[in-house]
Amino acid sequence: MTSTNHDPFRFSTIAHRNHRYLSPLSRRKACELIRSLSSNLSADDIVLDAGCGKASVLRDVLCMSPARGIGVDINQNFLNEARASFQQECPADSRLSLINAPLLEHARPQEGYSAILCVGSTHAFGSFEECLRVSRGWLKPNGLLLVAEGYWKQIPSQEYLDLLGGTADEFATHAENAQLARSLGYNLVRTATSSDDEWDEYEGKYCDAMMQYLASNPDDPDAVAFTKRMQDWHSGYLQWGRATLGFGYYLLARD
Repeated sequence: MTSTNHDPFRFSTIAHRNHRYLSPLSRRKACELIRSLSSNLSADDIVLDAGCGKASVLRDVLCMSPARGIGVDINQNFLNEARASFQQECPADSRLSLINAPLLEHARPQEGYSAILCVGSTHAFGSFEECLRVSRGWLKPNGLLLVAEGYWKQIPSQEYLDLLGGTADEFATHAENAQLARSLGYNLVRTATSSDDEWDEYEGKYCDAMMQYLASNPDDPDAVAFTKRMQDWHSGYLQWGRATLGFGYYLLARD
């Protein structure tokens, strides 16, 4: 049976249906990073979540500060879930605005942002470097950027690059990511990396959500393609990805 569903986000939406964060991030680590970012935010400050997904990090910021938040993403399903979750977590709280639009096209506040979050969504800017450059222009003086980006733990094998559909120069090292930020006018406030446990939790739930969905929906027209895609992906994670691809968090202050 051939799929007639043209939603380009369908696979990701299903595979992430049981994730809070759409990245290998634990609640504990998220709390530590957000505490550092939000300690000085006031009710006059606006925080942008760029490529927000379910806006989970932004929702955490709003729970830990009086700031207002704007989340921008092109996956309407994720935004619907973000809105429902925030209404459940913070009933009658109107501080969260969600925008379904390409990031670079969204209407920005004239005064700029006090903080920007971009956790695993630098592609919404075009690249990690563009995220750093553009965010610096969108931030107020002394504003903070919490950005998360992949990095190579070791030189990737060609087989792994083929699976990713990527190239060896797509990522740098953790230290090189931090150095690039400094060279573009940021001061490092703190850094962190995803642990093996966080990666296993993320990738395990990713695979499990899809396989549970397919078991419950065997007649889905995408079942065969999605099964192969997920099995190939998870096998690649175990064989190459777990030892090769890291995920770094960089809390940066605009100088």
